[in-house]
Amino acid sequence: MTDLLRLDATALALIAHDVATVADADMDAPTPCAGWTVADLIGHMNERHEAVIASILGPIDDQADNPRDDFARTSARWVVAMEQAGDVVNLPQRGPLATDTVLSVHFVDMLVHRWDLSRALSRPCPVPERLTDSALPIARSITAPGSALNGPDGVYRPRVEPGGPLPALDTIAALLGRDPRWNAADGRR
Repeated sequence: MTDLLRLDATALALIAHDVATVADADMDAPTPCAGWTVADLIGHMNERHEAVIASILGPIDDQADNPRDDFARTSARWVVAMEQAGDVVNLPQRGPLATDTVLSVHFVDMLVHRWDLSRALSRPCPVPERLTDSALPIARSITAPGSALNGPDGVYRPRVEPGGPLPALDTIAALLGRDPRWNAADGRR
């Protein structure tokens, strides 16, 4: 297992734990992702994971009745798929991409989606410093001006200017277009 896959698997394990502990009553809570509930966020992660995994391992035949259970299974399948991917992953709708790039973007995404979930549910979101130290330069790179992943045609909203120093994970969330002041109490800043 490469260092990058270890980082990614660690971030995935953190959010998988958090997803598993979401109560039914919290599935309709709003998230910092405009217009998305917690259920939408989990569904999005399941869908995106399975699309990539299917390109490596083949599609899975059944889905669980509970998106939290799907996420647990999908998380395990993701790590297996990335171990078997080789140097290139053929992404649906995007084509071939270096596995290290896929892992880098996924690693940052899992940390930020964990931030989304934690904010939505007013939970703490402790992240080991080694993860944020590794994720911050990746987040800066994938959201830099001119990045195909950033802006109106990209997968991320434009960066949010924080207006002052922030903790590392809040900075990463702002780079990926989240308002670092968003809170569940009012569903916005």
